[in-house]
Amino acid sequence: MKFQTALFDMDGTLIDSSKAILNSIKEAARLTGLRIPGEGEIKGIIHLPSHLSFKILYPDKEPEEFDSVFLSLMRSKFKNMIKELPKAKLTLELIKREKGIKIGIVTTKDKISAEETIMNFSIPCDVLLTAEDTERTRPDPEPLLKAIKLLNSTASQTFYCGDTPQDIIQGRRAGVKTIGVTTGLHSKEELEKEKPDFIFDEIEAVLTIL
Repeated sequence: MKFQTALFDMDGTLIDSSKAILNSIKEAARLTGLRIPGEGEIKGIIHLPSHLSFKILYPDKEPEEFDSVFLSLMRSKFKNMIKELPKAKLTLELIKREKGIKIGIVTTKDKISAEETIMNFSIPCDVLLTAEDTERTRPDPEPLLKAIKLLNSTASQTFYCGDTPQDIIQGRRAGVKTIGVTTGLHSKEELEKEKPDFIFDEIEAVLTIL
């Protein structure tokens, strides 16, 4: 199978930030005097940009203060909880260097956090699209289609790899090959419900289809 473009989600796919996110949300809720959500609630909104997540968690509250506190905690107190997932950087290096495939990272993170993550873990990246770069977000295909355009590619020459059912839906709507990885908070059974083209337990298995 010939691909020209490889698109990847960030959280749960290239890095493990779940502990940092869980702790930051709970601590932000405590500091701002809001109800502390359960882990099941957080799992249900973790794929969204933070400001949209908090509108769902707290529909009767203004999310700005909470969002600011959350992002501050993610970048300071809980920053060291963020880890590279096994062989993520190496896999992307091999895709880029040995296969000659361009790499785009499409994330719902804010731009500052995403750029800092790429720098801290030296993740190969030709194009980065964050929550601020498009009007619509996952599972809308707009972010993926914009990344494909910026990389001068086409959907038929592209795959998208992510760890949530919403990633699979987004990729399907964009017309690309979809890869689900079980390295995030969702099980293989949860990913299978959206019928991705491939499901892998480790990101390096992506190399087997190139």
